[in-house]
Amino acid sequence: MTDQFPADNDRRASDAQDSEHPMRGAGARRRFLIGTLLVNIAALTIDVFALDPQHLALALGLRLLVVTPLVLLALALNRRPADRPLQTAAQATAVVAFALSVTAIGQFAPEPFAGRYMMAALFVIFAGTLVSALPWRATRIMTIAAAALYTLIVVSGLRWPPAWSNIDLVGLCLVTCVIALRARQRKDAQIAELQQIRRRDALLKQELRQANAALGRLSTTDPLTGVFNRRYLDELIEQETASLVPSLGQSVLMIDVDHFKLFNDHGGHAAGDSCLQQIVTAVRRNLRSCDVVVRYGGEEFAVVLPGLDEAELRETAERLCHAVSDLQIPHPGLGQGRVVTISVGIAPPVPAETLADAIQRADQSLYRAKRAGRNRVSA
Repeated sequence: MTDQFPADNDRRASDAQDSEHPMRGAGARRRFLIGTLLVNIAALTIDVFALDPQHLALALGLRLLVVTPLVLLALALNRRPADRPLQTAAQATAVVAFALSVTAIGQFAPEPFAGRYMMAALFVIFAGTLVSALPWRATRIMTIAAAALYTLIVVSGLRWPPAWSNIDLVGLCLVTCVIALRARQRKDAQIAELQQIRRRDALLKQELRQANAALGRLSTTDPLTGVFNRRYLDELIEQETASLVPSLGQSVLMIDVDHFKLFNDHGGHAAGDSCLQQIVTAVRRNLRSCDVVVRYGGEEFAVVLPGLDEAELRETAERLCHAVSDLQIPHPGLGQGRVVTISVGIAPPVPAETLADAIQRADQSLYRAKRAGRNRVSA
């Protein structure tokens, strides 16, 4: 990553929605606030050694009656996602109060403790800017407010008339705040860039899944008629063979277009393709949504119909024969007034029989229908 980040990255980081920013989740804010509370309480041990009884009471008041309630309030609001602006204001106020309480307490501590309090206050401002899990605008306002009040306290020494001392700390505070804000901005830019990469990656993965699904459909679909192809039927047979559940048997129809080679020889392959498409449309219109139609060969189709008994299966086959003949597709190879018809062989379900065996029985029934004169159903 280079030292300079494009301006649009910074703007994206500044304007990013909090819900998309991993640093600004409820968990991150809660951890920061709990850490702030623990440090605030732990610092009382230093106050005991560094302050006289009078100023120790002041430190106790600031830490326990000001900072601690503000942090607890921010923690309580953190559990209410609907109050996001109030959460942000409460947390920023708690951070500023913590930094200023450390700065104020340090005004009454003797050296070398006083200097350490000032440095600790600067560290609080720096940490609050960098890892407070606040949105960018709130972080900037919080940092500027803390820096201004820190400067006021250390310059005046909380005395009247002001002591006008510790001017050197003002410069250090300004440098610290600039570095913290710039570091936070760069971190936000890096995270925004990472988020964008992840979003693009997720989009590419989704497109890949869709492409794979489409490819899978293409590999098991007959491009001319839109029904399943022989490969899909083979996969059904393999799945049934691999299943540990005993088969209840399958109802199967085998359909063959009568005299289709003659149709192609006289009408041409384009007309033959159109004929098959019309037949498949009529067949599918007269089947249930759960029935599976497969183009088994050139003009031969297999239909798997779950849950039908022999009477229902024969009724369905007869309906398909009538539906195709009702299309009134002229057959150019059979002479004037002759139309395209189909022959259907049926295989009623037999318990424990495989799908492959049912297809073979239906195929044998189909041959019987063709030998018997075509345009009929045979079992």
